[in-house]
Amino acid sequence: MRLLSSGFERLDKALGGGILEGTNILLIYDSFSLGWIMPFKILQYRLSQGDFGIIINYNLPLPKLALRAKSAGLDIDLEGKNGNLAIIDIFGSRYGNQHSEDYVYTIERFDSETYVPKLLDIYNDILEKAGNRRIIELSFTIDGMAFEIGEDRSVRILKHVFSNACSEERKRLLFSMYLLNKDRASKEFVSWNIELGDHVVEFLFEEKTDRILEQMYILKSPSFEFEPTVYTCLLRGSSIIIEPVETQRGVLPQTSFWLL
Repeated sequence: MRLLSSGFERLDKALGGGILEGTNILLIYDSFSLGWIMPFKILQYRLSQGDFGIIINYNLPLPKLALRAKSAGLDIDLEGKNGNLAIIDIFGSRYGNQHSEDYVYTIERFDSETYVPKLLDIYNDILEKAGNRRIIELSFTIDGMAFEIGEDRSVRILKHVFSNACSEERKRLLFSMYLLNKDRASKEFVSWNIELGDHVVEFLFEEKTDRILEQMYILKSPSFEFEPTVYTCLLRGSSIIIEPVETQRGVLPQTSFWLL
């Protein structure tokens, strides 16, 4: 399997050379963190490389999602109209928001019991639209998914998805990104997702007297060469600046990884 670039050289290096094809990456952050920006930047980069993006939206009305993505540098309306992106709008399906854009898909008569088969039907329609392009998937967010259908059901669905990695639908997937705001989920739910994650990155908000920054912890990767690493992230405009942090080798401050 290939190693795929995230568009961030230091992140790729920390993960062991990039994101392994066919895997998933879990990005954990808290309520004050801007860690949610990075997956949108990664998706933007992969679209520029000719891949096709799928955003599964659990959290926001579509106009607010578009504003959130645009603040990270990704114009989802432009990419959707250009045929590079599709959105499965679970939020709109749940709360009756309808949209005319042909790149936006909703689930009719949404309920937690029939959610999965309906989602798979939409997914297959999107794969036809994507043609021969490989897929990058972004779930925004899995704590939003848990809010709608429950944590236990969400974990079971994720287990089912990962167990079908060799299905025809999943074979076209380059990698999946799962966003998780840990402040909106139980410790058990966070722990299960860390267990299921192939790559795990956590962002911790840190307020300084003169600036706001993030600590980015690279906690897990399937690479044989992987070692846990910590970086500092600064946001400048819509750019993320990743800088190394000098820490004692092998010692990490307390993060969600300590839940395991």
